[in-house]
Amino acid sequence: MEDFSALTKEFTPMIHHIIRSLSIYKNKEEYFQVGLIALWESFGNFNEEYGQFSNYAYTVIKGKILNELKHHHKYEIRTEPFDSFILDIKDPFSMHEETFAIDNILTYTEGLTLNQQRWLLQTYLENKTVTEIAEIYQVTAAAVKSWRRSALNKLRKQLIFPL
Repeated sequence: MEDFSALTKEFTPMIHHIIRSLSIYKNKEEYFQVGLIALWESFGNFNEEYGQFSNYAYTVIKGKILNELKHHHKYEIRTEPFDSFILDIKDPFSMHEETFAIDNILTYTEGLTLNQQRWLLQTYLENKTVTEIAEIYQVTAAAVKSWRRSALNKLRKQLIFPL
């Protein structure tokens, strides 16, 4: 163990240099500990046939710190802090707005064929994709796209030239 404490004193500047070269400014102590653990592992795994210990230790320490940086970055991306303002809290009036939206969409179904109405209602009320609608009605996605194309054409004509 005395050998490792001497090794720690010798390689501490190297670990700090690696941390600075990677532009780490948060949690420096944590990354220093990762560097010390990597130094311990390289001390235990070193074989003189590989070359000088300092080169081997530098490579192992930098690799372990880079892996830790990657894990921290992945964690920060995947987890977002909880923000109560982001929550979508429905008020009692939202039910009335939904029925108003349904009534609004139903007015546009007039003049559409059954399949065009299916596409319109599934898309805007159920938020279904073309492939999901195709699976529901057991048709191809191309057929649903055809329903969509013709429905949109009819709706454009209704909006431009209302009767």
